[in-house]
Amino acid sequence: MPLTALQGRPEVTEHTMEYLHLLLAEWQILADLGMGDVLLTVPEDHLHSVEGVLRPVVGTPMVIAAHTRPATAQTAYVEDLIGRAVGDGLGEFLREAWENHSVSVYRDRHARRQVFAVPIVYETVTVAVLSLHAEMGDDRLSGMDLTYRDCAMDLMKMALTCQWPASGVPTAPGRGAPRVGDGVICLTAQDCVRFMSPNAVSALNRVGSVAKAMGESLTDVVGSVLPVGQQVDEVLMGVLRGRVADYAELRRGRTAIMFRSIPVRLNGERTGAIILCRDVSELRRRERELSSKDATIRETHHRVKNSLQTVAALLRMQARRADTEDEHRALAQAMRRVDTVALVHDALSETPDSAVDFDAYFARQLRTIVDLAKTEVRVTAELQGQFGEVPGHLVTPLALVLNEVVTNAVEHGLAVDGGNLTVTAHRRPAQGLASDHPAPPVEELVVVVEDDGVGLPADFPIGRWAADQRDADEPAPRGLGTRIVRNLVLGELDGSISWARGEKSGTVVETTVPLYLDPVAAPSSDR
Repeated sequence: MPLTALQGRPEVTEHTMEYLHLLLAEWQILADLGMGDVLLTVPEDHLHSVEGVLRPVVGTPMVIAAHTRPATAQTAYVEDLIGRAVGDGLGEFLREAWENHSVSVYRDRHARRQVFAVPIVYETVTVAVLSLHAEMGDDRLSGMDLTYRDCAMDLMKMALTCQWPASGVPTAPGRGAPRVGDGVICLTAQDCVRFMSPNAVSALNRVGSVAKAMGESLTDVVGSVLPVGQQVDEVLMGVLRGRVADYAELRRGRTAIMFRSIPVRLNGERTGAIILCRDVSELRRRERELSSKDATIRETHHRVKNSLQTVAALLRMQARRADTEDEHRALAQAMRRVDTVALVHDALSETPDSAVDFDAYFARQLRTIVDLAKTEVRVTAELQGQFGEVPGHLVTPLALVLNEVVTNAVEHGLAVDGGNLTVTAHRRPAQGLASDHPAPPVEELVVVVEDDGVGLPADFPIGRWAADQRDADEPAPRGLGTRIVRNLVLGELDGSISWARGEKSGTVVETTVPLYLDPVAAPSSDR
C-alpha cells in the first residue's frame, strides 16, 4: 500500500497528507541518527470504538506504506517492503503502538533487532505508526552512537505530535544541505554545546579554533573567530543558537560551512537543538567556477553576435554597390543568413542554460525576414503553436532552415500578389524509429510553413528528405538555398523535410526535428 493510497481514507485530510509527505522528505535524518531502517505502517482496516476513536481491527495486518534506509549503518531490510504486510509478532506490536502515545520498544531476539515505534497523531487523529528498526545491542554502541540514538528518540517523540518536521522550513540555499554523516552538534536548552561529532569539529576548525567549544555557546565561539567589523547575519545567529528551524551559511574567506538547525521541544518545553553542519567550501568553489564559465560563454556569444552583425553590415554595404541584380541578390541572401546566425548568438547570450526559448527568438526572426524581403506587395505573417525550448546545438541549424524556407515563400511564392504566410509549430511523440533503436528521441518538433501564393514551379522536385529513410530516388536539391536546407536537415538536425503543393494554392513545407532526452545520445551524422 503506497502512501498515496491513504488519500481515500476518511480520517486522512489534505493537511494530514501534506504532513506525511513532509515527514517522508525529512525522515532520512531520523534513519541516520537512529542507525536503522524507518518504516511508516498503516492498518488495512479500522473500527470505531465506543468512544469514537479509530483503532485497528483486531488481527488486521499492518501494511508498510513507506520505507527508508540509513546511510550510517547497514540496512535491516534488503528487499523492497512497500505494500507488504508486517509479520504477526511485529504486527501485533505495531497495533499496540497505535494506541500508546509514547515510544514503544519491541525486541526481536531471533532477528537480533529492536524496534522503536510511535503513532503519528495529527489533530487528535492517529493516521499511521512510525517505527525505527535498528540492530539490537546498545552495549556495543559507542558514546557517539548513543548520542545519535538519543537524538533519534527526540525526533520520534516530536513526530508523535507532528512537531517534527516543522512546516514552512526554507529549503537549503544552493547545493550542500548538511546530512548526519557530515557533522552533528547537540545543544542544551541554554544553547550550549554538549556534543560535537568528529566531522563537526573538523568543519568548524576550518573557520577557527573550536578547542573550547564544549559547554560554550556556538554564537560566542563563531563570533570570536570572525574578522573585526564583519557584519553578523541574524539568521545565522538564530540557527547557531538552535532557536529557529532554518539553514544558514558561515563564510570566512574561501571557507564555507552550511548549518541546519532542528529545535527540540518535548512536552511543550524546549530541551535543546540538533544542528547539522557541512563543509561546502569545495562545492561553492565549483559553483563559482561554473558561474564564471557561464558568464564567459554568454560573453563569447555576445561578442560573436557583434562580429556577425559587423559582417552583415559589410555585406549590406557591398550589396548596395553591386553592379548586377544577381550580385545584389546573392549578397543580400548571404547578409540574411549571417543575420540569422547573429540572432541565434544573441539569444544564447541571454539564456543561463543551453536551451533557448525558440518562440521568442523566431518571432523576431520572422518579422525581420518579412521586413527585409524585397517585395512591393503586402505579406502577412503569422506564428501559431509553440516551439518550446530548443537545445542550444539545434538552434542555429533550425534557424537557418526556417530562414531559407520562409525567405523563399516570401520572395518567390508571395512576391507577385502578396498573401498570407503561416508558420505552425507543435510537438508530438516520436515516430518512425524502431523500438530497439539504441537512443530513440522522446518527441519530435514539427514545423509547417504554409503560404497561399503562386505555388511551386511545375518542374520543382516535390518530395521528402529524411535522415532515417535515405532513398536513391529522393529529389535532387536546386540552388544553394535548397542544398543548405538539405545538408542541415539531414546532418545537424537528423530530421526530415518535405515539400508539397497546397490544396488550393501555395506551398506547404513540413520540417520534423527529433528531440532527444540526452543530446549526447543523439545519433551523429557524417553526411
